[in-house]
Amino acid sequence: MKFRFCGDGDCPDWVLAEIHSNLAQLTTGQLNDLGEHTAKSILGEEIPEAEISKIYSITKGSMDGPKGGIACLRFLLTSASRYNTESAEFSTELQQLGLPKEHTAILCRLLDDYVQKIRAVLREKSLSINQLDTFSCSIPKNTIDCIQLKIGIQNEIVDGLPRKTAHTVNLNRNDALLLLSELKAVRDTMESYNFDKKYSEEK
Repeated sequence: MKFRFCGDGDCPDWVLAEIHSNLAQLTTGQLNDLGEHTAKSILGEEIPEAEISKIYSITKGSMDGPKGGIACLRFLLTSASRYNTESAEFSTELQQLGLPKEHTAILCRLLDDYVQKIRAVLREKSLSINQLDTFSCSIPKNTIDCIQLKIGIQNEIVDGLPRKTAHTVNLNRNDALLLLSELKAVRDTMESYNFDKKYSEEK
């Protein structure tokens, strides 16, 4: 069966499995809270693990359930937004996949509330992976021909959940100069592309 929210393609098997074994087992209140946190995470907010643990009544142990639920909701909301799926059609398709009607109504409400913002984020990040948040460069003490890069990533997927992460990379001086040269070449290529595109649009 083909689905509009999947771009007139098949629904992934893992999404179908999460709908039946995870989302459909939540109460409507739990699904609403999980959906709100998920939608806000798509827009860049961090997911509060303590709140997610409460939704699933987890005091300790595996977080596989919450991670699977969040991943499924992220797919449903972003995919429906990407393919301009109307909420009425979204509702019908979710019920065809086995999600209860009351649960479907919550996801349709979330789609209506967040669709424009999600589309804006998708357009902004259409060519980006693990969006850069912060960056700094320094020379560590007691080193020879070495520089240290500190890179902050926004919404990197770690163990199934989007998080802000920090990475430290040590580079040899020659490697750093080569990296800088390659980045400048990429910048020049992108600027040339943008200029050609603007010129053709003006013509």
